[in-house]
Amino acid sequence: MDVGRPLLAHAAWLAHLREALYGQGPLTAGMAIADTECELGQWLQRRETAYGHLRAFKELTQIHTRFHRRAAYCLQLVADGRRGEAIAEAEERGELRRLSRLLVSTFHTLQLEAVADPDQRRAFRSLADVGER
Repeated sequence: MDVGRPLLAHAAWLAHLREALYGQGPLTAGMAIADTECELGQWLQRRETAYGHLRAFKELTQIHTRFHRRAAYCLQLVADGRRGEAIAEAEERGELRRLSRLLVSTFHTLQLEAVADPDQRRAFRSLADVGER
């Protein structure tokens, strides 16, 4: 399992979100709520069969959904003229930022669980997901 590509996709999506929060991007609340449309959401869907039984995978899926809901909330704040509140969510102590960090941390936990799982050990190859979409 390669965590690099999905985490880079998350970072890129977060950058697009920040652009939108500052009024420089096209992302809307309606677009942000769709947690299966982003590259990480699609990655999670494709790997549900392989990793869905792992605790960290279940947690990661839930956190990812909560992250998208919070992102949509922030974009709605912008639409309602409350840009300062929305930006604060993405800053160091904001809930959106906390969820993003938790998502990354849980992703690494998933990688460890996948390596430790006897059923996955046979299928696991270092960086096996590189280049997969």
